[in-house]
Amino acid sequence: MIYLLKAKYQWEPLVKGIVPDSQIYDVILKNRGIDDPDHFFSMGKEMLHDPFLLDGMEHAVNRIKKAISNNEKIVIYGDYDCDGISSISVLYRALKKCHATVSYSLPDRFVDGYGLNMKAAQKMIDSGMNLVITVDNGITCVNEVALLKQAGVDTIITDHHEVKEVIPDAFEIIHPKVSKNYPFKEIAGVMVAYKLASALCNDSLDELMDLVMIGTIADLMPLDDENQAMVNLGLLQLEKTTNIGLKKLLEYSHLDLINETAIAFKIAPKINSSGRMGKAMEAVKLLVSDSEKEVNDLILQIEENHANRKDLTEEAFLLCEKLVNPSDDVLVIASPFLYEGVIGICAQKIAEKYQKSTCVITLDDEGIGKGSMRSFGGDNILTMLEKNKNYLIKFGGHSQAAGLQILKENIDLLRSGFQACTSNSEKMLLKIDMEISLSEVKVETVKKIQDNSFFTALFLYKDLKVVKKQKLADKHTKLLLESKGIVFEALNFNSLEYYYQLEPEDIIDVVGGLNINVWRKRQTIQIMMKDIRCNDFQVLDFRNPLDYQEGMNWVKTPSMALSDESVLEHNFKKLFLTQKPNRLIILPRKYELMINESIQKETYIKVYRAFPDNQTFTLFDLEKKTKLPLWTLKKALDIFHELELIKKQNDGWIKDDPSKKKELFTSVTYQSCRTIQRFVEWLYQDTIPNIKKTIEAWTEASYEI
Repeated sequence: MIYLLKAKYQWEPLVKGIVPDSQIYDVILKNRGIDDPDHFFSMGKEMLHDPFLLDGMEHAVNRIKKAISNNEKIVIYGDYDCDGISSISVLYRALKKCHATVSYSLPDRFVDGYGLNMKAAQKMIDSGMNLVITVDNGITCVNEVALLKQAGVDTIITDHHEVKEVIPDAFEIIHPKVSKNYPFKEIAGVMVAYKLASALCNDSLDELMDLVMIGTIADLMPLDDENQAMVNLGLLQLEKTTNIGLKKLLEYSHLDLINETAIAFKIAPKINSSGRMGKAMEAVKLLVSDSEKEVNDLILQIEENHANRKDLTEEAFLLCEKLVNPSDDVLVIASPFLYEGVIGICAQKIAEKYQKSTCVITLDDEGIGKGSMRSFGGDNILTMLEKNKNYLIKFGGHSQAAGLQILKENIDLLRSGFQACTSNSEKMLLKIDMEISLSEVKVETVKKIQDNSFFTALFLYKDLKVVKKQKLADKHTKLLLESKGIVFEALNFNSLEYYYQLEPEDIIDVVGGLNINVWRKRQTIQIMMKDIRCNDFQVLDFRNPLDYQEGMNWVKTPSMALSDESVLEHNFKKLFLTQKPNRLIILPRKYELMINESIQKETYIKVYRAFPDNQTFTLFDLEKKTKLPLWTLKKALDIFHELELIKKQNDGWIKDDPSKKKELFTSVTYQSCRTIQRFVEWLYQDTIPNIKKTIEAWTEASYEI
């Protein structure tokens, strides 16, 4: 089958056939390799691996104990994302519990970029620090660690990022991927910091497990093994947390239920937003403070950071939209007016919308660009950057996401270089848990999925009819979709893509998650849309000029345009049958007045009176005299010629016998004008479903405009 509104992804259901409601939850468990759900959701401390299985742990603990005993100055150096912020908070609280002389620091994302840097290292030396402990960074900081060592400052690195060929000459490195005996490698930076903290304190540090859980979920670690155990433990701890900063976060987030979904979509984004706004230190202070007054002040700043981040993201995305060149195979967008903290989010959103790998670059006053790049399809962006490294100051990342720096004058060269090496020949694979019949799904089933935080569960729903579409807050899309007589809400946040690409009566297949909406104590099932394809011919309604201007930004698949202008220029029915388009877009009127004039008797009286007696005249002579459009004048000449009121003479026209009397409606050309006028009025006044049915009928019957 050829799908007309094409899906962004290549869909791959993990099981065959339609799964009945009674088996949905069990299939989700099976897809995630969970054989014993009772055990999975009750895993606790017994699943946490011994921290001393991490190479270097004993050596590092002894060094920290020595520093505490000697009252040495210790500094924790972290990162500005949620994992890094929670890592600092965990280790700082543990060291304070051990009565260490400890402070913390992290980079300014807009000045320093990610990780330990030479300026920060020198500042630590100048401040008389004796021991530096990195959390969630440091494994690539070879030069910085060397500078510290040369100054007599020991460095303990705790990290979980990819290890390169050359590693820093640190006092000790604690990293799961370089520890042969550590059984589970995929842990977040905060978990590594927690392992060091618990080894140092010889305690499970239950009071810190909520922070470890938040960082683990925020960094998208696989929820398996000790990660799931920590999530279980952390959620229990969060309900009785002693961390007054976390209490405030919960209070201001208005959560109905404290689970993984709430952490992933409510709590972690607020912590991350402060980092994106260059104010990560405020988030750290919130999580380590024991002062009610300070926390009350900080939570207001955190909320403000989050609101500002959302506003800046929306503004930046709209600007990126204006700068996109959709004909490029790889999109490169650059502007001095983009806020650096949100360019990664924008790159991801643009890549998903245009289904192309995207690089978004913000430029400073000195012509230095900082960019964030996201992959789409089969593109390995790290390979692409490597092939174009001559244009870059520096870059780093992985196959799906990367960062870079570039001189302004090299941006066009980078853009050209990307076009030559894209491999985006296939759509990204989207694994779907199963196909289900939406009309048969029970609220209790969705609640069970929701309560157990399977927020990543995706379902395929086929043959849903669009009943209604709606904009929410002018930036979200809400669809009412019918399945076997039952109507469901479907939501797509921060995008109007499906509002403009669908019309009532369209039949669509949807991939998305499930949610329970509670309104006035009534519980209803909602679809959280991820991807859509439309199975039938579409007619899109852009007759409103405002819809046209906004909507055409979202229509990326090939379409045929229909308007009063195209009706004037072509026999549209023949053109349609020749091209057989998948989608038809009705554009705003352009020549309404001219078309209406073409059937009015007064128009032809005006033209006839402009004819000179006994003198040849041309089309352009008439245009000067009447100021009427050329199309109208051409039709008038054809009509008067058919009625034998004028005749051809040389390169122009001359009046024929004025005694001849003919009725206007007897002209074939005049009748064609009336047909055009009726067709145009129908086109702009009838409903889209009716127009669609009529146009579809063209393929089955003879119909001439």
